[in-house]
Amino acid sequence: MSAAAGSRQRRRRRRHDSSPLRRTPEQLNQSAARGGIRGGEVLGALAVVVICAALIALIWLNVTNAITARAEDQRDRVEATLTAQATTLTMQVEHELQLLDQSLAIIQAAWNENPNTFRLDDWRKRMPALTAVSDDVFIANDNHIIVQDILPAAVGQGIGSAYADLASGSLEPIHLDDPAVRDGTLLTGEMGSDAVTRSYTMYMVRPLTPRGWLVGAAYQSKALTQVFAVAGLGHGGLGALVDTVRGGVQALAGSAAVRPRLAIANTPLYQTMIAHPDSGIWIGATPIDEVARIIAYHKVPGRNLVVLVGETVGVAMEPANSWAAAARSLAAIAMLLVIAVGGAIWWELWHWRQIRRRQRALAQTQTMLAGTQTELTALRRRSAADEMQVQALLPLAAAGVAVADTQDRLTRWNPRFVESLGMAPDTFSEGLLLDDLLRRQVTQEHAAAPDDLDGEVARRLAMLHPESGEGSLAWTTPDGAAWVMRATTLPERGTLLIIQHAGEAASEAHADADPVEW
Repeated sequence: MSAAAGSRQRRRRRRHDSSPLRRTPEQLNQSAARGGIRGGEVLGALAVVVICAALIALIWLNVTNAITARAEDQRDRVEATLTAQATTLTMQVEHELQLLDQSLAIIQAAWNENPNTFRLDDWRKRMPALTAVSDDVFIANDNHIIVQDILPAAVGQGIGSAYADLASGSLEPIHLDDPAVRDGTLLTGEMGSDAVTRSYTMYMVRPLTPRGWLVGAAYQSKALTQVFAVAGLGHGGLGALVDTVRGGVQALAGSAAVRPRLAIANTPLYQTMIAHPDSGIWIGATPIDEVARIIAYHKVPGRNLVVLVGETVGVAMEPANSWAAAARSLAAIAMLLVIAVGGAIWWELWHWRQIRRRQRALAQTQTMLAGTQTELTALRRRSAADEMQVQALLPLAAAGVAVADTQDRLTRWNPRFVESLGMAPDTFSEGLLLDDLLRRQVTQEHAAAPDDLDGEVARRLAMLHPESGEGSLAWTTPDGAAWVMRATTLPERGTLLIIQHAGEAASEAHADADPVEW
């Protein structure tokens, strides 16, 4: 076959393969459905995502801002409450110290007027306010030996030895049923079993004559216990008196009183109180017991004492934390709702896109079907014309010609083809298999069937159907005539078989004539 003929055959094969008649329904659907996502669909999907993300961000931003504002408001309320309680406690401590100082001033004046006739027991009965803030009043000589005391057992002892049993402070529980510390109109909260006070003896003294003598009173604040009892500071609340000379804790109420750290001079809390001596707020770990608290402090005017009132951060911020948890839950529900609505919109967009896609596929399929029907009609007309040409040309062909379909079944042949094989015409019938024809040929050439008849038939069939698509089979009849059967595969149409004498076939091959087109 010439190069030009091969080129024409390839072009016909490409046109034939590209025909809609040769494409499967799946390929037609895929071709009709192709087109991708349009720009409007992409923009719509992105818009849904952006809007949902913006709504979720807005929800959480507003919730976060509201939580922050609520926490700040709660903290401001707690700080204002603690500041008021610290101020109240400072005023009461100041009044107690003023009362104690004034009482000692009266005793000092009476002693200096006539020390020989002065009796401390007589003044104890005349000054009940003094014993309300002090459980011991004494007069000591220049050697600090007690010579008079409202507690007779302390007379003759040194001031230090008289109070040796209070060196580590007295630890007592706070009893809410004590009328001295309970006011039903002010009580806002109950305390736990760890509400205790620890007091360390403080002295207030004034000089007497002769030189070196002094009158003094032991001071233990009742105001601290009272304020702590009615403040309702909750578990972990704190009330304390701290001296600003040595940085020591002098009185303490609350759970911190059980195992306190007394020296706090080198702590951030103490440094803050020294830097801002009048009053202020401290938030952080309390150096007394390392518990995080909000603490309000206030200096006692004219004294080296600072009052502390504190509440644990957890108790103080519990209302804000509960509100924040509820707000976050609502925000989470709102976020899920936004996601659900966005997902529903996405599903609608996807469903709408699928509908449009099917509509486009249907329209394209209908168009292709119309084209296919037109092409099919043309092919039928061409096939009918080819059939007529074949039927007219087959009897006129000088060579033996036959046509087999794609399953190697004979569909038509001319008398010359039957004569060339030396077979009777009645042995041919439409639908005869090519391998049956070759089997008859092999049997006719040999007096007896060869040992491997099937193998010989398969070999000849392979010669007619090589991979190149054009094969030939040569044989010699018993009378010495040499014949050649040439086979040309027609893509998707079958096989063209031509039988000629060996000399004629060689002459045509030498001339490189184009094969007959069917």
